Amino acid sequence: MDSQIEQISPVECRVRVTVPWTEVNPRLTNKLRNLGRKARVPGFRPGKVPPRVLDKMFGKSARQELANELFQETFQTAMSTHEANPLTQPVLESSSLEKGQDFVYAARFEIAPDIEPKDYKGVSVRRRPAIVDEDKVEAELTKKQEELIEIRPIETEGDDARTKTQDGDIWTLDLEGTIGDERISRKDLEITVGKTDGEFVPGLAAALADLDLDLVGKTKEVEFTPPQDRVKPEFRDAVVKLTLALRDVRETVIPELDDEFARDTGEAETLDELKQQIRDKVREEDAEVAEREARQRLVEALLERNEFDPAPSMVTREVQAQVDMFKRQLAQQGLNLGQIGSSEGQMAENMRPQATFNVKAFLLLEAIRKAEGIDVTQEEIDAEIQTMAEAQGQNPARLRATMQGNNQLLLLQAQMREERILDFLMEEAEVTEAPDPEPEGEEQGGGDGDSGDASDDSDG
Repeated sequence: MDSQIEQISPVECRVRVTVPWTEVNPRLTNKLRNLGRKARVPGFRPGKVPPRVLDKMFGKSARQELANELFQETFQTAMSTHEANPLTQPVLESSSLEKGQDFVYAARFEIAPDIEPKDYKGVSVRRRPAIVDEDKVEAELTKKQEELIEIRPIETEGDDARTKTQDGDIWTLDLEGTIGDERISRKDLEITVGKTDGEFVPGLAAALADLDLDLVGKTKEVEFTPPQDRVKPEFRDAVVKLTLALRDVRETVIPELDDEFARDTGEAETLDELKQQIRDKVREEDAEVAEREARQRLVEALLERNEFDPAPSMVTREVQAQVDMFKRQLAQQGLNLGQIGSSEGQMAENMRPQATFNVKAFLLLEAIRKAEGIDVTQEEIDAEIQTMAEAQGQNPARLRATMQGNNQLLLLQAQMREERILDFLMEEAEVTEAPDPEPEGEEQGGGDGDSGDASDDSDG
């Protein structure tokens, strides 16, 4: 067998293969002989059909079948001989298997572009200073408050006693009644006064506002029209008539934001100290975001200095991976593409620009990694797995086996390599600390930018 490879574009090659007739003939003869043993030809006994008759009747199909077999066998051999790494299945351009002649074919296949990276040191990169978003600080404080909320019986005697329900009180009740012409019933239902999310019947929490606390253990009739914007279409304008068996009521006690609250979190002695800890955490998280943004700008600048086209098949695979990931995320929410007014084709088209960027960034960074001899050792990978296992409360050996089984180990290695390359490039870059420019059109001027129930949402 003889083969030659020619590169017809930066991402496509053509292989030409010749298999001598001296190798083809015995296999073709054997294939025809096997056909002759099984063939039923009028005038001839099985196995006694002359070769010329077999060739006339079955020669064309036998040659086509053998040509396909030789193509599959010799293509891989040619790739190994020339140390080529095809990204796609070969596309047969031409082939010819005629009696008495060498078998010759040509096939195209895609390859990754051979990139010689240039000008990747000393790149000017802007990194914005980390900021503290006070809204995030307040949100974190609120989250800690919610973690320390107490649900407890309501005082009905003494100086702190009250007689009316208020926002945050939680009523436990059974209900029977109708909404329009449809009967509804529920046992052990909990309703938080002042809270409308996920109501069994929209408007029920409002109907419980200002109830006398001494109604516990009694029944009460209520009648109301649900809010039209939160009720299912079939129940709009329907009147709700319910009999409520009020079994229990408790109050929600939200801790005050003070030093005692800070101590209760177990994280600080004073509220000021707790707030400072949260601010430091928010600043640290924003610093990580700012670093990722700077690295993104660095990669964009490198791609401007190193222009090339990726293999279309690599982009197609990345697009499909992105679409599949998005579909999985939708499925976790109980949705599909049709329900959000999209299709797989539309989603693929939307994701193609980002997928193209991802592929080009990977190829360029990989070329720089090879040029600089950057890699991660097995010991470093083992240490990362150990850290991950400790964080997840798993056995490191078991975690490694799981990751190896679903290809996550290769992904981890690729991620660690990419981080190592970007660390190197950022160290070699000319990094300037400067805030993001104001968007154009703002008052302060614009700099140049860088690149069965009644509710619609509850069970019933």
